[in-house]
Amino acid sequence: MFRAIKKLYEEYKAYVRVDLVMYAVMILLIILYALYTLLAD
Repeated sequence: MFRAIKKLYEEYKAYVRVDLVMYAVMILLIILYALYTLLAD
């Protein structure tokens, strides 16, 4: 029982980490795009 829970937790942790990295990249791209448009004007 505990072993299965631990396995699920390890897999879930990896997925959460990937999601956080994707969100961080998206936010960085949005900020860079906003700065680019402001400087272009």
